[in-house]
Amino acid sequence: MNTDLKELLKMSGIPVAQDEYLGREDKYIIFSYEDERPAAHADNCVTADTFYIQVQLVTPKSFNYLKMKNKIRSLLEGADFVVKSIRSFLGDTYQGTEKIRQTVFSVEYTGQRMEE
Repeated sequence: MNTDLKELLKMSGIPVAQDEYLGREDKYIIFSYEDERPAAHADNCVTADTFYIQVQLVTPKSFNYLKMKNKIRSLLEGADFVVKSIRSFLGDTYQGTEKIRQTVFSVEYTGQRMEE
């Protein structure tokens, strides 16, 4: 799923990384897995799981982020992810993030369990 999600988010046109972005661009997306739970059972076996994922858009504070927020939401929903909430907030001087805005998508995806 990591590769599929990364490729999907790259369609936004900005860099994407899992867990931590180490590049130099001022706009980027980070995604992280928060939780995974069984979602369906058959014959005493789990057949599907729900993945809880956080997708974070990071932009300069002055950037008009609304178009990009809507594009990311459309990409996710078009690929059968459920966007549960979108929160946006500015950084602060205490954390040294006063020049950025973080837009956080709480996302769920339910899919068939893949056995290794």
